[in-house]
Amino acid sequence: MNNTKIKIIEAAEVEFAINGFSGASIRSITSSAGVNTAAINYHFGTKEDLFKEVFRYRIEPINTERMAMLDEAYAKNEGRPLPLVEVVEIIIRPLFTKLIGEDSNNFYFLRAMGKGMGEERDFMKSLHRDVMQKVIERFSQAISESLGNPDFKKIGYGMHFLSCILVGAMMKHGNLEQMSCGEVDLTHTQSLIDHLITFISGGLKSISEMDQK
Repeated sequence: MNNTKIKIIEAAEVEFAINGFSGASIRSITSSAGVNTAAINYHFGTKEDLFKEVFRYRIEPINTERMAMLDEAYAKNEGRPLPLVEVVEIIIRPLFTKLIGEDSNNFYFLRAMGKGMGEERDFMKSLHRDVMQKVIERFSQAISESLGNPDFKKIGYGMHFLSCILVGAMMKHGNLEQMSCGEVDLTHTQSLIDHLITFISGGLKSISEMDQK
């Protein structure tokens, strides 16, 4: 990706974070990126397409890393089912290390996605499916194997709740300081990851052991 596209994406990320998708101004984005409107039209087309590229720019490298980590873990384990906490960690660690680490750009991406998803536009829902579907399918299967292949409806519930927890933890990350009465450092990514792994793994295991209703 060339420098002009990266400048536009990073400027758009800030604009979407501050004003949401509907309120975002193309003029403000071009001013911040130091380009003209024609550059956005040439590289991205519409504001919807630009929003999609902001999402892909941040998430697709994370998904690539997740898939590679899962492949490596299975290879080391000679193809046998992995411990549940290891699968959950592979889902969580690349995401939060990249998006809440010290170089996370003041949580602009998280804020942009939070406001954008809150508008519930159809193209955002389809974008999430396009970018995440293969990852969801692969990790659903890995989690199912880790739990001894319970009824797959339980995995469906578990993956839905897992997704909601991750999205909520990202969108509302700033609230963690208030919830902890100032005891939690928002930049202490390792602690956040460790707590999420424990919480989500415990929930998935409990769901898999529920009596079928």
